[in-house]
Amino acid sequence: MQKNSLIVLLLISILLLAYPLAAMEETKVNVMVLSGTTGLSLVKMLEEKPTLIPKVSIDYTVIKSPDQMVAKIVSGDAQIAALPTNLASILYNRGLPIQLAAVTNWGVMYIVGQDAGISSWKDLKGKEIGVTGKGSTPDLLFRYFLSANGLDPEKDVQIQYYPTPAELAQLAIAGKVSLATLPEPWVTEVIKRAPSFNILLDYQKEWQHLEGRKESYPQSSLVVNTTLVQDNPGFVREFLKAAGASSTWVVNNPQEAGRLAHKHLFISADAALDAIPRCNLRFIESYKVKEEVEYFLGKLLSFQPQSIGGKLPDESFYLQK
Repeated sequence: MQKNSLIVLLLISILLLAYPLAAMEETKVNVMVLSGTTGLSLVKMLEEKPTLIPKVSIDYTVIKSPDQMVAKIVSGDAQIAALPTNLASILYNRGLPIQLAAVTNWGVMYIVGQDAGISSWKDLKGKEIGVTGKGSTPDLLFRYFLSANGLDPEKDVQIQYYPTPAELAQLAIAGKVSLATLPEPWVTEVIKRAPSFNILLDYQKEWQHLEGRKESYPQSSLVVNTTLVQDNPGFVREFLKAAGASSTWVVNNPQEAGRLAHKHLFISADAALDAIPRCNLRFIESYKVKEEVEYFLGKLLSFQPQSIGGKLPDESFYLQK
C-alpha cells in the first residue's frame, strides 16, 4: 500500500514538473480600448468576447479618456490597448514595456463647414476655424497642411481652440461655429443634424498628396505588453488574427457594427453607419507597415518632439512576426 502511494506521489510530481501549476491555471488578459473610433475595429470582439485559446480569458474595458488609458498602461492593468499611435510612442519612450502590434485606422480627420467656396487648403486664408486639442496630432497636422499650402497658421487663419470634439460639434450644430476640424463620428453627427454643413477638406488625402505615401497616416494602433508577448505568444497571435477579422467585419457590416458601436463605444448607431466608411479602418500588423509608422512619427518629431516622446522609438518598439 505504501509502495503504491509513493508511486502515485512520484507520478504527480512528474506531471507538475511537465505542466507547471501556472500553466494549468486560467490566465486573464485585460484588453482596453478608447471610446470612439479608436476602439471601433474591435467592437465585434467587445460584443462576442470570444475564447481564443484554452485557459485564457479576456476582460474588455472601454476607457473614456487618453489620460485614463495612460494610467491603466502605466499600472500594468492594460495588457492590450487600442490608442493613438503617437501616444504609444510616448509611452514606449518613457520606458514602459509595450510593443506596437498593429495599426488599426489610417486617419479620421476632416474639415467641415457651410462655405461651399472652400475647396482647397489655400481657401482657408482669412477664415476663422474651430480646432480641438491644441498641440495634439490633429492640430499639428492642420498647421502643417496650412504651411505646406503657403499659409501662416498664426497670421492667415484665425484658430479658435476647443477642449473636445464633442463640444465643437455641438457648437457647429447650434450654428455658433461655421468651420471646424473634426474626427469621425463627430463629422457625421454635424452633417446629419446641421444639413448646411458638408465635408470640405480631407486630412488623409492631403497627407498622401503632400507626402507621396501609399497609405494615409497611422492614427490609431494596438499595443501589447511585452511580458504577455513573452509568456503567451500563441495567445497574442490568435488575438491579432481575431482583431484583424473584427476590423474587416466592421468595414463590411456598417449597420450592425453601428449598433454595436452605440452599445459599447458611445457612438450613435446612425452616425456610425455613415462614419465607418470614412474611418479608414485597415488592420495591418506593425512589422508590415514599420516604414509608414516611422515616417509619420518622424514628421511629428520635426513638428513637436514631445508629441512622440522626444525621439523615434527603436526597433524593439515593433512587434515582430
